Amino acid sequence: MKSSRSKSDVVEYARQNLVEGEEWHRRTNVREIVFGFNDAAISILALIAGVIGGSLTRGQTTVAALSGIIGGAISMAIGAYISTKSEIEHHRSEIMRESREIREWPDIEREELRQIYMKKAPFTEEEMEIILDRLTGDDQVFLDTMMKEELGLFEERFESPVKVALVMFVAFIFGGLFPIVPFLLFSAPFTGLVASSLVTFGALFFIGVWKTTFTERHWLPSGLEMVGVGVVAAVVPYLLGDIFLQRLLTVFVGS
Repeated sequence: MKSSRSKSDVVEYARQNLVEGEEWHRRTNVREIVFGFNDAAISILALIAGVIGGSLTRGQTTVAALSGIIGGAISMAIGAYISTKSEIEHHRSEIMRESREIREWPDIEREELRQIYMKKAPFTEEEMEIILDRLTGDDQVFLDTMMKEELGLFEERFESPVKVALVMFVAFIFGGLFPIVPFLLFSAPFTGLVASSLVTFGALFFIGVWKTTFTERHWLPSGLEMVGVGVVAAVVPYLLGDIFLQRLLTVFVGS
């Protein structure tokens, strides 16, 4: 069925979609948010479960959990900064290499571009020559095309390392609060662990559902998947703490 929109409307809608798509990418750090939140919630819950299983006091558990949140947030932020910065530096070096190859061997690069586009569609030789002339006629356009088509690099999507680090830091802190806050509300450590687990599982389920707005996956299995990981993270450390940590404390305290 033919669209009732005018040509100018189609052009404007397409332009807006491209702009909004790029703005969405810049303002939504899904990877850092999910990774930071998930890692904090699970690791702090696992830490609480482990030390309670090892019969540490509520105060000792609280200190350990808060130290874990602060140390983990700093570590994750630094790791995110370094990894993002290294990735950008690698991409920059690839861009410089490609630029040098275009200057020194333009005929080879042009042929590479020809072969790339011939795999996309059955262009005729005349069509291909027109495309290549347009794309290689300007050095910056030539470089930009080779970056995207050959290297798969989109410079406009490079994230600021500082921004990525801050997002990771905040996500980790926020995620770590879900296990620790309910635990602080109860005097009995085991009761606090149960409350902490329930709240954390609820938060993990919410994050699992939230990320489906970007992945288009069904919300229920996505949420349950996150909860399943949290259950494993709580049960296994608790059992390990109950089995091993008490014995280690007995050995060291008694020695």
